[in-house]
Amino acid sequence: MRIKSIMASTVLTALALGSATPSASASPAPHLARPTGDRPVGTATLSLDATGGPVSLFYPAVSAAGPKAPFMTEAEAKAVLDADGITGVAPSVLAGVRTDAVVDAPPSGHRLPLAVLFPGLRRPRAELTSLAEDLASHGVFVAVAARPDGPADVSPVLDSLTRSKWADLVDPDRIGVAGLDGTGPAMAADPRVRAGVDLDGPDAPLPAPGLDRPFLFLGRPDAGTAGWDGLRGWKRRLTVTGTVHRSFTDIGLVGEQLGLGFGATTPAVRAQAITAAYVRAFFDRHLRGRPQPLLDQPSAQYPEVVFARTSTPYLPAPTGDRPVGATAVYLKDTSRPDPWVPSVPYRELMVSLFYPAASAKGPKTQYLTPAESAALLQGSGLDMPPDGLAAMVTNAVADARPAGRGLPLIVLSPGYTKPRATLSALAEDLASHGYAVALVGHTHENTGQSFPDGHFAGCASCDLPHDDAFWEKLEQGRATDVSFVLDSLAHSKWAPLIDTSRIGMAGHSIGGASTLPAMVADGRIKAGMNIDGTTHVPLTGLSRPFMFLGHQLGDTACVPGDPTWQRDWPQLTGWKRWADVRGAQHASFTDVGLVGDEFGVDYGATTSALRTQEITRTYVNAFFDQHLRGAPRPVLDRPAYPEVSFCH
Repeated sequence: MRIKSIMASTVLTALALGSATPSASASPAPHLARPTGDRPVGTATLSLDATGGPVSLFYPAVSAAGPKAPFMTEAEAKAVLDADGITGVAPSVLAGVRTDAVVDAPPSGHRLPLAVLFPGLRRPRAELTSLAEDLASHGVFVAVAARPDGPADVSPVLDSLTRSKWADLVDPDRIGVAGLDGTGPAMAADPRVRAGVDLDGPDAPLPAPGLDRPFLFLGRPDAGTAGWDGLRGWKRRLTVTGTVHRSFTDIGLVGEQLGLGFGATTPAVRAQAITAAYVRAFFDRHLRGRPQPLLDQPSAQYPEVVFARTSTPYLPAPTGDRPVGATAVYLKDTSRPDPWVPSVPYRELMVSLFYPAASAKGPKTQYLTPAESAALLQGSGLDMPPDGLAAMVTNAVADARPAGRGLPLIVLSPGYTKPRATLSALAEDLASHGYAVALVGHTHENTGQSFPDGHFAGCASCDLPHDDAFWEKLEQGRATDVSFVLDSLAHSKWAPLIDTSRIGMAGHSIGGASTLPAMVADGRIKAGMNIDGTTHVPLTGLSRPFMFLGHQLGDTACVPGDPTWQRDWPQLTGWKRWADVRGAQHASFTDVGLVGDEFGVDYGATTSALRTQEITRTYVNAFFDQHLRGAPRPVLDRPAYPEVSFCH
């Protein structure tokens, strides 16, 4: 990359020649980003067994005392300046950049995760010093190897390290690679590498059948995507707005301090912080097994980072302050036959129970079983393997110990043909705010449901004529399912968790429509919400609190409104609200919309599913806070989002 210097001559003179007595207005010497970890950093040089080429080592040190390492030699600095076409900067300026690593400091620790870093082709090792120091300050052993003439070859580095005096610092089962390209082929060539990061590729195409190990791309929005489809494991493609190639290196960081024009609109110091945060989170997750929400969904802390592509869909993090647990509950109602398969003399249901947990530690719940995932994805057009949704990143700890007793309970009912998991993002969020949530799977009314004994129930109702009588039967049957769930939970080991005097219900689509007949049939349900569901059973009167929340049908808010809601509205004689969300579509209110956005599916929404999920969570939480907890919520009295209109 050829870069022209735009520095003023006075700045050049001051930085290139120095001053014996710096004035108050003198420009400070350029410096690297400070490590963010709590451990001192040491550095040393290792020569490779095979080629004799130098490798820079960075590691947690016993002490921060001692001389700091130079950023690079003057010869290396001159080569960088010449290669980038930078004139007017003396090599001594780059050579004099301050670092934070102590030369030959005694190391601290043993069997540490190892990250091998590769700069770009024919680029100096020094340009990844800030990243290396930051990782080392968090307890990672780092080796930075140059690429003078060829691909990023990790094998000689690993071979040399494991035969050297540094061998005790390396955990051979926790090795990762990160570099400015070539990461994929390096991983494919050496199975010892468990995870890899491509910093602003494009990466070379991967050999068939492709990698099944974790892979992260972090770079410019317009960087290439070669090799992406060949990756078969966990993967994320994150782009950073306003960056250029040098933004991800110390050359960009130092160059910006010198006044060089690289063309980035995001400051290099910010890009460096983002790079360090995401690379560190990636290795913490895949080499240390530590959950990293930063990798699961966009973060308000780093709004510049866009989740561009992913093969592993994710749920947004809950907004409450409590860890979330979840467990699967099997229920069997022997008092009635299955309404869709009358030859089965009982009705069996699966319920996902979400609740505040004592700890956030532990494996997360599986979103769907592989069989459920395959059934839901069949014919969807999504570019993922049939079991792809089984790997959905969730936020609830499986079978975690509950925290609290006597919690208000919310029953959630999903849309027709949709498994119960498709309301998980909402369920997790409610639980994070202190609710117990029973998410009901209505057997034979979804694409498929797995049971603990291994059998699988498909969508028996899907083969029937979907006339008015069908939809009425569906809504009334769900009302019966919900009452049975409430009876069962009240007499189960989960009874102490639930306050049976504070029960609410919400649902999406036919699940939302079923809320009205469920409330009419069961007085235990004190408040209800219909999320974008056309109703089929006419309401004859309800005095308990109720809210409609749906997508805007036309160009004008509330006009036209859902005619079935218009029909039912006068029959609601208690507290009531009707809100429309502009730019949303039917799927926007569920995890289906979230996955669609993550995979670039155009389902007609102009408001993102993530934004609609935020709105939905806000109003569902506020509604039940006010009507089950007695906590007034002003958001229910006036729209809090520009996309939301109150129709009544």
